Amino acid sequence: MASQADLFAPVMTPPKAPEGRAGPRLWIRRLAIFENCQTLIRDVPLKPGLNIVWTPDMTSSGRRALAHGSGKTTFCRLVRACLGEPSYATDAHRLRLMTRLPDGLFAAEILIDGVCWVAIRPLGLPGGEFVVQADTIEDAIARGRSDGDQGAIDPVIIGTFFPTLTGATPPEIGREQVWDVLRAWLTRDQECRLADILAWRSSQTQTRSRAQVLGETAKLTMVRLALRALDAEERAAAARERKLVATVEDERRRHAYQQQRYADGLKAVRLALGSSDEVGFEDTIDQKGLVSLAEAALAEAMRTAVPKSPDVGAIFTRQKALNAERETLTMKQQQLDNDARFKRGEAERYRSEANLGEIDITQGRIRVCPVCRVSIDEIKANGCGISLEPCDMAALKSAIADKQKKAADLDAEAGGAEQESKLVGAQIQQLEPKRLALEAEVKTADDATRAAHAVTKEIQDRIYRARRMLDDVRSLRESAKNERPAPSGTAALDAVRAQLDAGRTRARVAIRTLEERYQGVMAAWLPEGITSAIKLDGHGLKVDAEFAGRGEVSTAALDSLKIVAFDLAALHMAIEEQADLPAFLIHDSPREADLDGQLYAGLFNLVHQWEETGTPCFQYIVTTTTAPPPELQDERYVRLQMSSTPAEMRLFAMDI
Repeated sequence: MASQADLFAPVMTPPKAPEGRAGPRLWIRRLAIFENCQTLIRDVPLKPGLNIVWTPDMTSSGRRALAHGSGKTTFCRLVRACLGEPSYATDAHRLRLMTRLPDGLFAAEILIDGVCWVAIRPLGLPGGEFVVQADTIEDAIARGRSDGDQGAIDPVIIGTFFPTLTGATPPEIGREQVWDVLRAWLTRDQECRLADILAWRSSQTQTRSRAQVLGETAKLTMVRLALRALDAEERAAAARERKLVATVEDERRRHAYQQQRYADGLKAVRLALGSSDEVGFEDTIDQKGLVSLAEAALAEAMRTAVPKSPDVGAIFTRQKALNAERETLTMKQQQLDNDARFKRGEAERYRSEANLGEIDITQGRIRVCPVCRVSIDEIKANGCGISLEPCDMAALKSAIADKQKKAADLDAEAGGAEQESKLVGAQIQQLEPKRLALEAEVKTADDATRAAHAVTKEIQDRIYRARRMLDDVRSLRESAKNERPAPSGTAALDAVRAQLDAGRTRARVAIRTLEERYQGVMAAWLPEGITSAIKLDGHGLKVDAEFAGRGEVSTAALDSLKIVAFDLAALHMAIEEQADLPAFLIHDSPREADLDGQLYAGLFNLVHQWEETGTPCFQYIVTTTTAPPPELQDERYVRLQMSSTPAEMRLFAMDI
């Protein structure tokens, strides 16, 4: 596990910044919270070096105030938001803040290579944030937001610290996301509980950070890039490996798909041919093969006779002639019926006209004038008072007789037509049995034709299936001949993986530097008899700690301590500018419940020692509920002390 250098006890030496460096390249000078642009709620001055945000627990405070709920994590998130993180709180927390502080805002003075940048963020609706160069937060607020102002500090930090990283990041991380990802590492979510060196952002915090959705490989790549433990040759090999792996995986999937299709096809033809799994494609001494069976099935299908359909043409011809004859008789009958009705009507009309001169009454028949309808007897006795001409009775009598004769003749003719119509109707009835017989014959012929067509189609389908089966059997036989083994890898992939191993070997120089810092931190914290190491291989980056004679030990407290030590080792390298990182780090309540108090106090003493060598060239912000060592409890180090009660002692000085 340990290298040869581990024969000597590791020593934690304070980091040494490059000559001429007078302070951190990036640090937060001040964080302020405002109820509105004029009303300041909280003003937290910060400094290079160690900055403690302390909410004393009951043991330290001697009061019954809880050490939780004062705003430590929110403080860290406000700092992160001023450093560019999209969201400073969960949706529910932001809604409460918007309700209590609708015009509220928070801001930070961020020093980058000696230039002060002020980041302003609203506590209410998003959209009013801006970043501007200014001497103080108040100057930036008084100036206000202008159209050309940046919305976040990210471009400034990326251009200052990561110009060489922007072209080397994984494909899923764009240039504008480099600081977003590395900021997540340097300002871990408390909800991640320091569980893993790559556990940076929890979905519970709703940060909308790119790091929240990145895979382990991408995050490890960013860590290695930042630690200068990933060179261009290894990056190129990694890119080639991704392409080759994708190609090999595609080939394997295609091969598996083809194998499955082959197995399904072989099973289908064996089932269709009624053969067992032992039957192969070619004939053997004992049995015919699948090809011969398929050829025999096709020959058998082609020998099936196709049934002949009945000749329905002659039936339709006879049916057509019968229908024409019936239609002729029907039309003749209709004509006779119409003629009889007409003549009956005419006869009725003539009779009506003949009867106009007579009126039948119960006393007998009385002759009346056909003009004036006056009784003839009255006319003879008194004279006609209407007509100037005398009535010609003889002519009237003759006309009446003539009309009566015409009516009788028409009745006779109508009767003859009706009689003839009945004869034609009888002829039509005589044709009905023939019509019904022909319809039955047509239906029988139609059914026979359909049956013949169905049989013909079944025969054709059988031939088609047999031909397809033969084609499938021959195709399967060719597939079996040309089958290639499943790809287990390629020479190119093996070669590129060898290049990756070589790249990791080269990276051991940088990893060894990190490991030395890590071992020094662990030695300063833990008792004698513990060895520690950092290992980089194809499975990732791992931090270890072992008790002598017991092997690796893993507890929640020790695991979190290892992560803190890893982060401090990276901070050590950043201070010495051996890493492409700003020397800036936030740890939000890093103590696990069963971590020994003396070991935890060692964290504060260790970072404090880094300050004593001169002007600190780093900034480390740590929140805690456990009391720092007594010598670090004054305002030089405790930059903010809070309590859950009363409300004025909370971060926002009120109930939220």
